[in-house]
Amino acid sequence: MTLLLNPDIAFIVLGFALLITIFALLAPGSGVLEVLALIFLIGVGYAVSNLPVNLWALFVLLAGIVTVIIAFRKTKKWYFIAGPIALLIVGMVFLFLGVNPLLAGFGAVGIAAFIWVIGHNISATFHQQPYSDLDRMVGKIGTANTDILKEGSVRVDGEGWTAVSDTLIPAGSSVRILQRNGLVLKVELAENNKDIQDS
Repeated sequence: MTLLLNPDIAFIVLGFALLITIFALLAPGSGVLEVLALIFLIGVGYAVSNLPVNLWALFVLLAGIVTVIIAFRKTKKWYFIAGPIALLIVGMVFLFLGVNPLLAGFGAVGIAAFIWVIGHNISATFHQQPYSDLDRMVGKIGTANTDILKEGSVRVDGEGWTAVSDTLIPAGSSVRILQRNGLVLKVELAENNKDIQDS
């Protein structure tokens, strides 16, 4: 643990702790990142308690961590994300007294870039529409593959579905999706087919 009493080593451990903690909070999973984050945070805590630090930088750093996580979860706009990353980096660079300025500069730029790229990709998954939103099918027009009286099959957006209807729908007719129950679609004859059948 005496290794952590070197400000440069403490700065490097802090950098790893920040990266791992932020990504563990943004993308929780197997628990491996969480355990690694805890180990690194214990090391940072030891260094903070035994080295001279700027107390204001500690508060800026903590505010930066919170705002980075909130920014990535709530917005995709780069200008809302850049500020929290800058806050985080300022707190990190000025936390430990006596850190090599070259190490602090390169470390800050590297960590900021890494958080920006990886965090931006993780953030994109938060805001992505699900690919399998099956309720989007309601209201669409498809084609009856078979005659549908109580049950049959239809094709909608290139996919085959089991369909049910209260009235007879001949094969080849256009159908409108009324609702989805699991993997079964309730359908009705589409308006253009009703006009043909009524004539």
